[in-house]
Amino acid sequence: MTTIRAHEPHQAAIQASQLWTGMLDSNDFPTDEDCATLIANFQFPRIRDRLMADIPGINEPPQHVLFAQTDTAPQWSRIEWAQQLLIHVYTRTSPQHAAPILTTIGYINWWEGRGSKAHQYMQLALDTDPGYRFARLTDQMLGAGIIAGWNTNKDTAYKTRLDMP
Repeated sequence: MTTIRAHEPHQAAIQASQLWTGMLDSNDFPTDEDCATLIANFQFPRIRDRLMADIPGINEPPQHVLFAQTDTAPQWSRIEWAQQLLIHVYTRTSPQHAAPILTTIGYINWWEGRGSKAHQYMQLALDTDPGYRFARLTDQMLGAGIIAGWNTNKDTAYKTRLDMP
């Protein structure tokens, strides 16, 4: 985290995005060193938001991507892989750094239309860091019944293998 703080914020975000998109484009799990770097990057809200917006693999404004309000369908297989990567990374983090990773996994579940599972991840995040505001706000959004925009359109909604013809 000290190394990330030493960089200019925009440059730190670009470096984090390059690392993360490299992981998303790979078929292999990252090294422990890359996991540690990713965990550190997720501790910075501005970088975390950028990394989350990179997950679906679509080129639209980040705020539209984060709230699943895009015309372009996300790359669901990439999102599924991101979740696997984040679970892998979570197993290598300490409790004091776990909340951003758990919240992002929960957010992915919200994108996929799994509100109850997303809520469980938010609760895990809040168990590790009761003051983690992003988990609290996201859990409030879930509690209000807000559905990810992608799931309101049959062409962009998440489909499991059982849903496919």
